[in-house]
Amino acid sequence: MSLAETAKPALPSSTIRSYAMIGIVLYAFGLVLNEIGNGLTQLWLVPYADTISALGFVIALYTAALAGLGTRLTVLIGLIYGIGIFYVSEPDATYAASGIKIGSFNMTHDVGLGLIGFTMIFLIGLAFYLTRVKRAHTAQPKTDPGSST
Repeated sequence: MSLAETAKPALPSSTIRSYAMIGIVLYAFGLVLNEIGNGLTQLWLVPYADTISALGFVIALYTAALAGLGTRLTVLIGLIYGIGIFYVSEPDATYAASGIKIGSFNMTHDVGLGLIGFTMIFLIGLAFYLTRVKRAHTAQPKTDPGSST
C-alpha cells in the first residue's frame, strides 16, 4: 500500500469552518464567564472560565492546522497568545519586577486581553481563508490544452 492509499481524505471546508465557529464561541463564552466571575466576585467561576477560553483557543488552533496553517505561523501565534496570557494572568508585582510593564496595571491586563483576542480572530480568519483557497483550487476544472472545446 502506498501513502496515497492510506491517507485519510481531507475534511470538507464546511466542517473545518464549523470547528472554527465552535472555537470562537467557546472562547467568547469563557470570556463572559470570566468577566462575571471577576466583576461579581464569584471567584470560584474564574478557573472554569479560563479553561473554557483555553479550550476555545486550542480548537481554533486545531482548526487552522486542519486548514493548512504552517508551522512557523503556528509558533508565532502561540508566542503572541502566551504573551497575552502573561499580561492577563500574572500578578501586578510580577510586571513591576520584570520591567516589561505596559502603562498602568489595568492597561496591562487590557493589552493581554487584546493580544489573546487578536490571536483568536487571526486564527479563525486564517481557517476561513485557507479553506476558501483550498476550495478555489480544487473547484477549478482541469482542461487539457490539446483538446478542442
